[in-house]
Amino acid sequence: MRKLWLILLIAITMIAAGCSGDDSETTTYTDDEYEVTVTTPTDAEEQWCPVGTTWQASNPQTGESLEMEVVGTEVVNGVTLCKAVVDIEPVTEDIAKVEYLWSEEGETVIWTSYDASGNVKSEMSIIDGTMKITDENGQVMTFDMAEQ
Repeated sequence: MRKLWLILLIAITMIAAGCSGDDSETTTYTDDEYEVTVTTPTDAEEQWCPVGTTWQASNPQTGESLEMEVVGTEVVNGVTLCKAVVDIEPVTEDIAKVEYLWSEEGETVIWTSYDASGNVKSEMSIIDGTMKITDENGQVMTFDMAEQ
């Protein structure tokens, strides 16, 4: 599952950068374990928030799969963020869904994970140079990114 999360991170980076491979609408990558398909609507290819773009990864041997879709934008603290939703099947480590929001310049990022009932499991955010991590028990860790 760790490799699948790494592939997810790479795909999110590609989408956030406005890249999905060549000029085609669908790009597929396959290795020994996973098949990853990124589909970008033609009118969204050059947008920083390519709404409608989907990313699917699956492992046919284990049945694990992730599907992410860029669903729109949200304004948080006055900053417009692109929003993607990741559905995980089967539920892994009690996580069924992840919401990922990012700003165009990449300085604001929010990851929120949910269990199958829709309850928040954890959240990580970088807003105004401060990283905040909240775990499922509500414990909060805060880091000043300027000091890093």
